[in-house]
Amino acid sequence: MACLDCGFKLQKSTAHGEGMKNKTATVAEKVMMLRASSVFSEVSDAGLSSLAQIAILRDYEAGESLFYQEEKAGGFFILVSGELTVFRAGMDGRQQILHVFEEAGDVCGEVPVFEGSTYPAAADATRASRVIYLPRADFLAVTRNHPEILLEMLAMLSKRLRRFVGLIDDLSLKDVLTRLARFLLAQADEAGKDTFALSMAKGGLASRLGTIAETVSRTFRKLQQAGLIAVDGRSIRILRRDRLEAVAEGEETL
Repeated sequence: MACLDCGFKLQKSTAHGEGMKNKTATVAEKVMMLRASSVFSEVSDAGLSSLAQIAILRDYEAGESLFYQEEKAGGFFILVSGELTVFRAGMDGRQQILHVFEEAGDVCGEVPVFEGSTYPAAADATRASRVIYLPRADFLAVTRNHPEILLEMLAMLSKRLRRFVGLIDDLSLKDVLTRLARFLLAQADEAGKDTFALSMAKGGLASRLGTIAETVSRTFRKLQQAGLIAVDGRSIRILRRDRLEAVAEGEETL
């Protein structure tokens, strides 16, 4: 099988804030960045302007930590460019990827902001990344005058909760073959076609699926040998979607 190890891997993070740099931007420029987020796309101009005035533009180096698991949450982040990975680490050091953010406007680290608690997971910049940081106290002050922002955030949190329920279902009730089939179908649906590039390499994918890299490699080989997919580097082509869907539903085993 072609190599899947040539991309994303979780690595030891650089010290918190070690390479982070605050950048300057006008309020108008930050308004444009905020409007790129689906969460804020319907917020009024006045609301966006208020958010832009408290927004801090930051650059992070690849491998640098945005926040640690159980760190007190001081605010949340909106991706401008780059890629962020959110993950939880267990007592044994194993990591479970919860989400990879790579679209401009993606929101990260917002869950504990409303209750003033700690981040339930950690987040690293897996590529050089630029983000907007919204401090918690300032953000909540803005929402008192612009409650429509809270409605948009609530809608986003509801969608994210549904996704995490699916993740828990996958990890607790399905084997690796079924999880991988579901993941590949989701990637194809997101790309809008049955030929697509994996959003992460084998190491990251193993963490995402709750297993190890060797098991992912064996499972990919099973799918290839059965004629369900073709692999070329990180490019995947689904050859038999009907059978891959059957595997994803547990209706076919290999």
